[in-house]
Amino acid sequence: MKKFCTTVSVIAALFGAMISPAQAEVKVASVNMTELNIMFYKRVDVEASLKKQENTIKEEIASRQEKVKALLEEGQKLQKQMDPTLSEAAVKKLREQAASINNELTAEQEELKTFVQRRQIAFREIVRRELALLSKELHETVQAVATENGYDLVVDSSAVGGVSGYRVFPYVKPELDITQLALKKLNAGAPADFDPQAELDRVRGAVQQQAQPQE
Repeated sequence: MKKFCTTVSVIAALFGAMISPAQAEVKVASVNMTELNIMFYKRVDVEASLKKQENTIKEEIASRQEKVKALLEEGQKLQKQMDPTLSEAAVKKLREQAASINNELTAEQEELKTFVQRRQIAFREIVRRELALLSKELHETVQAVATENGYDLVVDSSAVGGVSGYRVFPYVKPELDITQLALKKLNAGAPADFDPQAELDRVRGAVQQQAQPQE
């Protein structure tokens, strides 16, 4: 009997140890990472910088394409000059010019192809690096706010399922939201004229406009 009581006591102690952490109060908060990212002033600066770089690349590509186009047109003009009435020497000269232009055209086309591929790879890497830096700062700021306010868990209220596309958290109490706390810390160094709410409204409007069916 004594052995039985001892065994029960041990089981009870183990069970108590197992459930005690679950009984401890867990302080939970939520943050809308999508809106936080949109209202982050550095994101606007990064997007503007990336857009400028993208336009520069497009201009460089267009300039090279114009050179290819010019060579094509020059080759076509030479072809039109080919006439049976021309002397053998004149025909030979035109053919040599056409061959030279064709070689130059082939080289330019190959160079253009390589240039485009190189620029695309480099630009994708720049975008990846810049977005990674923004994401790192966003997460570090949320972690800092959580630590300062004693939160044990912070969930992303804007998270959606990868396959279903539905929100992971269909409902979160507004009282749990720390988005504004994190935003205040993120935008501490923002320009005086930066309006995060206006930027959020602008992006939302653009998304809604894109979602509307085209007539």
